Amino acid sequence: MAIDKKIYEAVYEAVNNHNQPQKVAERMMLWLAHLSDGSATLSNPNDIKASLETILDALKVEGGQDEEEELE
Repeated sequence: MAIDKKIYEAVYEAVNNHNQPQKVAERMMLWLAHLSDGSATLSNPNDIKASLETILDALKVEGGQDEEEELE
């Protein structure tokens, strides 16, 4: 099933509004596409983990390094 254009617009707008790189939206849309075409499912923990890891890797976190240094 094709993903509605409004979903693409909403995801890209949300990513932009939160000052995140465009690759975050691209990775989120790829995950939604996989869910839509059945090549990934929400009932499979491996599908969820793999997709979330790629999305989280793309996120820009301000101050993230300082926080990590404090934890060490």
